[in-house]
This record gives sequence, structure tokens and C-alpha cells, in this order.
Amino acid sequence: MTITKAKDLRDNGQFHNIPENLPGWYRWWAKESEVKTLLNSIFLSKEYFNYLSKFILKGTGELEKYFCIYIGIASKGSIRARLNWHINQEHSLSNIKSGFLSTFRQTISSLISGYQTDENNTNKFLDKLTVEYYSINLRVKDKDAKKSLKIIEEDNLKNNIIPLNIQGNKRIELQEFLRDLKKARRSAKEKALKEGML
Repeated sequence: MTITKAKDLRDNGQFHNIPENLPGWYRWWAKESEVKTLLNSIFLSKEYFNYLSKFILKGTGELEKYFCIYIGIASKGSIRARLNWHINQEHSLSNIKSGFLSTFRQTISSLISGYQTDENNTNKFLDKLTVEYYSINLRVKDKDAKKSLKIIEEDNLKNNIIPLNIQGNKRIELQEFLRDLKKARRSAKEKALKEGML
């Protein structure tokens, strides 16, 4: 396990420390103030922090003052490439239109500014977060790697409240929030595309 500040990975700063040929999984952690910013976003229909904060997975040890907000896996590419995608990807109109923009970045920009084109403020927010990642000693695209990582992701979502994962997140406590989040993401994408056509 490795824990690092997202800002230390900006512009490939510390990416040489992350395996470039191994798959893996990762979790994003945020302090209470950042979680409150996301869950009480003005682009949601109501404030969710007071209700959800008591359920969200909290860290221990070095992550004691943090909440887990997202989990992901890298099986089709390396853990390095996946984290680079989340941290350094550009919010081009083609990435937004095609849906290739990182799902995590889509969510952050939608909740922070209401526009998925807002790369600058998305980066500023991401730089306040912490990433925990694990590599596994299997080949990228290996069937066993994909299976193992999927189990890890599913177990995390089944046994914990992790609010920003949309796909496969069936926890009853999150369903109203996730419906609202999907609407905010759709609206932020539509605004970005409309703005880009002007």
C-alpha cells in the first residue's frame, strides 16, 4: 500500500514511483471540509453531508482524519496509467462528449463548478485529496487480475459507504444522493457541450 497527496502526482511529479506495468486498485480520500463541499454542492437538490457523513468509510492511522470518497481499479492498463488519467487528464470537449473524461473528474467538476469543462478548478480540488493505491503482481489485462480486482472493488462497495462511485454502488443509504448526482453530472455535461458549441 502507498499513500500520497494527489498534488505530488500532478504533472507526473512522482509517477516514477508507481509501477508502470502492473494492475492494481486505489481509493481517494478527502478531509471533512472537502467532503462537505462535494455533498453540499449547490448543483445538488439538497445538502447530504449531515446525513451521509456518519456512514462514509473513515480512514485509520495515517488516514484517520479522512473519508473515502471513491474506489477504482486498473486492470486494462497499469495502476500508473489509471492514476495519471484521473489526476492529469485534460477536459477537452472531445473527452467530455465521448464520455472518455475520467468518471471521477466528471463528478468532481460537476459538483464543484457545474461545468465539466472546468479543468482548472477540478485540478485545484483534486490537489487537496489523498490517494491510496495498491499494485498486484499479475499482468495487465490478465483475466485473473481483472477478476481479483473486480472482487476487491465489489467488496469495498458492498461493505462500505463510498459516495462518489455510481456504477455497482447499491447501498440503500446512498440511493437518493446517487440519483441527484447523476442529474448533476448530466446537467454539467450538457452545459459544457452547449458552451463549447457557442
